[in-house]
Amino acid sequence: MCIAGMEFRLLVVRDVGALLAALPGDAEIPYWAILWESAIALAEWLAEHPEWVRGKRVLELGAGVGLCGLMAQRLGAQVVQSDYQPDALALCAYNARLNGLEPPAQLLMDWRDWQHAERYEVILGSDLVYDRALHAPLLRVLERALAPTGVALLADPWRDAGWEFADKLLASGWRLNLDSRIVSAQPQPREVLLIQGVFRNGLLATD
Repeated sequence: MCIAGMEFRLLVVRDVGALLAALPGDAEIPYWAILWESAIALAEWLAEHPEWVRGKRVLELGAGVGLCGLMAQRLGAQVVQSDYQPDALALCAYNARLNGLEPPAQLLMDWRDWQHAERYEVILGSDLVYDRALHAPLLRVLERALAPTGVALLADPWRDAGWEFADKLLASGWRLNLDSRIVSAQPQPREVLLIQGVFRNGLLATD
């Protein structure tokens, strides 16, 4: 795939229906192996605004196939990719090498038991907030992992849960900019909500 003139080769699940048909009934669906429209939208946005990540420490939460973290790395960021699935992180490393990149540092950790003390200037996340039960732990992770003047950049495919998470950010003292982007997808284009957020006293640019 090509984003802003940059080619990315990614090992991903192409046919979700075939994957579901092939899995045993009790198997956990590897959603992390699918390239979701939200990741494409966020990667496109980063390519258009490289100054948001260039030279900065960046944490990609729920990295999945790793597209957003790899885009940030290409744009000059120092990236850490985090997921709670070891296979997802293995896929991130494979996709980095597939693109001639050194795999970013990795963090295997569950949001519900976050034991990582480092803070980051930018936190990236795409398609993270579909499960309302994880909103509270994700909010705690964002507040613990984001540097005082840092920014969280999140993307969600226009679900009700995405808007609800934005409301929870506001209620917790965050300042937000909301935007949207249309991503080409089958069977039809998909609109993606983009959330730019800073916690309490941070400064948030408007473009």
